[in-house]
Amino acid sequence: MYAKCGNIQESYKLFKRMNVRNIASWNAMVVGLAQHGNGEEALKNYKQIRGQDIKPDSITFIGVLSACCHSGLVSEAYGYFNSMHSMYGIEPKIGHYSCLVDVLGRAGHVHQAMKLIESMPFEPSASMYRALLGGCKLQGDAETGEYVVTRLLVLEPFDSAAYVLLSNIYASANQWDKVNETRKMMKSRSIKKDPGHSWIDVKSMIHFFVVDDKSHPQDKLEELNQIIGEEGYTPDTDYVMHDVEEEEKERSLYYHSERLAIAYGIISTPPLTTIRVIKNLRVCGDCHNAIKYISKAVDHEIVLRDTNRYHCFRNGVCSCGDYW
Repeated sequence: MYAKCGNIQESYKLFKRMNVRNIASWNAMVVGLAQHGNGEEALKNYKQIRGQDIKPDSITFIGVLSACCHSGLVSEAYGYFNSMHSMYGIEPKIGHYSCLVDVLGRAGHVHQAMKLIESMPFEPSASMYRALLGGCKLQGDAETGEYVVTRLLVLEPFDSAAYVLLSNIYASANQWDKVNETRKMMKSRSIKKDPGHSWIDVKSMIHFFVVDDKSHPQDKLEELNQIIGEEGYTPDTDYVMHDVEEEEKERSLYYHSERLAIAYGIISTPPLTTIRVIKNLRVCGDCHNAIKYISKAVDHEIVLRDTNRYHCFRNGVCSCGDYW
């Protein structure tokens, strides 16, 4: 529960105090550490399981492969994947293949991931194609991205995320004509993009934010933007997926929902309080960089949960090591 609420430290303390640990408690710890970006610690825990009279199960390896995924450990992931059957007689399931596809996609091995999908003894899942599409975006591989989208839309023809990711791939490559084509296609099929939003719990009340949200004061965020700018932060407008002027791109980045939520958390809680924000989409690279600067400028630890993982920001550093 602690880990799922973004408090991996308390989760680990509780785990260490347990006199008896079964495979369920070990699995919870391995998976929790992996989700929080503590890949090395997760793998250390897995090695401790092996050193005791406890047999890993299929869930253990979901955690182990996730740890490899969030840490960029490609060869290690293959080693653990192959050991499932050779050492423990566990047949990899589609979830394990999905993790391995994600490992490869994030590391830039998109074509290798495609080969894995084509060779596995299961029909590919939509989540698997989404993971691969995310890898295409990271690598700017529009050609493979187009193919992956066609496969994904066969499974889920009204999946807005597929269109948005493809549009973002085109935007990153400055192929604005194809961006417009993709958006027109969405409109013709009555497919709407899920709007990005973030929320924070302050004094047992949930506060929601969308981009450029004016329902809460923006003064603190404007102050933070000035402070981090003086510390060296510069907006990375490559993360703006619209063909607009540079100044407008910069402004749109300043007021992303997670930044608004964090700023509200700072003005609404005492110093040294941990600020916990949840976002329904993947945090963009520019916001990730900005939040690192913010965490260095304020007396707060900031925990951000996006669709991929937890990011724990302290003193200008994120737990993900800038790999997510």
